[in-house]
Amino acid sequence: MRIPPSGRVAERIGRAARHRLGGYEWVDAFRRTTGDVVLCWDEYTGVPAVLREHHKPGRHKPVITGVVWLADEVDRVTALFARHALPKAAGVWASSGAMISRLERDWGVRKAHHVPLGIDVDFFAPRPKTEERLVVSAGNDRHRDHQLLIDAVRRLPGTRLEIATRLPIPAEHARTGLNEGQIRDLYGRASVVAIATRPNVHASGLTVTLEAMASGRPVVIPDTPGLTDYVENEHTGLVYPVGDVDALAKCVQRLVNDDAMAEEMGRAARRKVEREFSTELQAARLAELILAI
Repeated sequence: MRIPPSGRVAERIGRAARHRLGGYEWVDAFRRTTGDVVLCWDEYTGVPAVLREHHKPGRHKPVITGVVWLADEVDRVTALFARHALPKAAGVWASSGAMISRLERDWGVRKAHHVPLGIDVDFFAPRPKTEERLVVSAGNDRHRDHQLLIDAVRRLPGTRLEIATRLPIPAEHARTGLNEGQIRDLYGRASVVAIATRPNVHASGLTVTLEAMASGRPVVIPDTPGLTDYVENEHTGLVYPVGDVDALAKCVQRLVNDDAMAEEMGRAARRKVEREFSTELQAARLAELILAI
C-alpha cells in the first residue's frame, strides 16, 4: 500500500501507528524518498527508515540515524524494533558521549559515533541581562526534576525562578506556550540558567544548556554523563551532584551573588559554543559520517 503523502488520512494513520507501535514515524518511512543516503535525527524516524530500506525490493539506500532515548527506559515494543533495525544501519550517532558504549553493547550497533549537538549561535546571541537574581530553566522530558530546582531556589531569599515547561509545576514558576523567540528572551533576562534532572545518560537538558551558553549565560548543571561533556566546571558553568538540593542551591547562590564571576563564565560559555558546538560544526560532522559510508 502506498501511504498518501499528506492530508487527514495520512495524519490519522500516522497517529495510530505511533500510538500502537512504539512511537515510531512509520508513515514517513513509507513515503517515496529521493537521494542516495537517508539521514535521520533520532530513532523514531531512523528505525522505520532502516526497516523500510532493508525490506524493499532492489538496492536499498544506506540509513544513518541519531539515537536519543534508547539508553534510558523504553517500552518493549520500542526496544523490539530498535534491536532489529539498528544493527542494519549504515551509521548510528548520539549527542551524548555516554551513550556510545551502550549502543554497541546493548543494541547491536556495530560502531556508534559521538556527534556533539550544535546550536544556532546567530539566533541565540549574548544580550545584557535585564533582571537581577533571576534563575531560568526550561524543558519537558521525563528526566527533568524541576521540583528539585524549585526547592533549591526557595532557599535563596530575593531570588526568583521561571521555568519554560509543559510539565506540572507551581503556577508561580511556570511559563507555558513560549516559542523559540520568547525562550531566547527568557535567557536574556536571566542571571543564571540552571537545570535539574534525574539520573540519565542521554544528556537531558543539553539543548537548554547550549542555548543558554550561546546566549552568554553561565549554567548550573547536574553531573549526569553526557551533559558534562559540554560544560567545563568553574569555567563555563558550575556542576553539582545530581539530586543534591543543597549543592544546587549553593551553585546558584554563588552566581547570583557574584556578577563578575557570572559574566565571565557567560563570556567563556559563549566562546566555547562558537568553537565547538555550533550548528555548522554539527552539520560538518554529520557530513563526514555520510562521506565515510
